[in-house]
This record gives sequence, C-alpha cells and structure tokens, in this order.
Amino acid sequence: MRAADVMTSPVITIPELTPIPAAAALLASHGFTSAPVVDSRQRMVGIVTESDLVRGRIAPEGAPAGSVGLASTVSGVMTPDPLCGRPDDDLAEVVWLMQDGSVRSVPIVRDDELVGIVTRRDVLRVIARGEMTSEDVRLRRGGGEAEAGQARPATESTAAAKPSTQVTESGR
Repeated sequence: MRAADVMTSPVITIPELTPIPAAAALLASHGFTSAPVVDSRQRMVGIVTESDLVRGRIAPEGAPAGSVGLASTVSGVMTPDPLCGRPDDDLAEVVWLMQDGSVRSVPIVRDDELVGIVTRRDVLRVIARGEMTSEDVRLRRGGGEAEAGQARPATESTAAAKPSTQVTESGR
C-alpha cells in the first residue's frame, strides 16, 4: 500500500506568521495534532504541533504571570524541515518514519509541493477497515480500476476544508 492510498488531501496549512492563539484554535477546532506551516508563497517551511504551541505557555499556580520571551507566531515555535514522504512511498515506510521519529503525521510532497498528509489516525482507519493493499482501498472507494495515487475524499485533516485551506494571519 502506498502513502497516496491513505493520505488526506487537500491539506489544511497554517501561514508562518499566524499568531499562536489562532494556530491553537485551528488545531483544537479540527481535532488535529499538527499542521504543515507555509510561507507567503505557499511553500512548506515546517510543521507545528500541539506540543509546540503549548510549550512554556501555562505557568504553574503562583508563578509570575506573563509570557516574556515566548514566540508570538507559529514561525517561532514550529519544527523546520519536518520528516516528509512521497505519494509513492510504501505506507509501511511512512509508519516507520512516524514511529522512529516520534511524530504523529508525515507531510507528503511531490516535487517540493505539499500534496497530502498521512496521520496516525489515517493509518488506524486502514487497520480498522482491514485494508491491507492498495487494491482494498480502491475497491472501498468504488473504483477497482482507480489510478493509484489518487487522494481520498475529505477526512480528519480536511474537515470542512477547501483546497489550500488555511487560517489567515488574523486567525480567520
């Protein structure tokens, strides 16, 4: 089975200058654990996770208030140059990347263009359905002859999303 068989596409992205609260709201509202970060030309420049957005933001009871020295935008907390896969990568290799790299999602790129994302939840869905081959996925989609590499319809990572969906820098 290939990454393209299970990847979510299109991908919801977050611009690098998005304020931390807006990025946190996007992840929380969609139930995501991470999202690719893009620059002004829509090139992926990193990935931001729940952990990135939470780190250092909640002070212990009785500690002085304030977030002195904390980044205010996603670019200041994201992981640059994340682990990535390709649409034709074997899904087992993508899962290995997730486990070995301790990440919950792997952006999928073709010729430096972000074309999808594979999350642990995507992989769990495949396991839950008992789909063990690319052919199993194509049959479920109703296209036994469907071309390998087609992205599947909207799911976890694209709920209510349109192509190139992203939160704006103002959080809307």
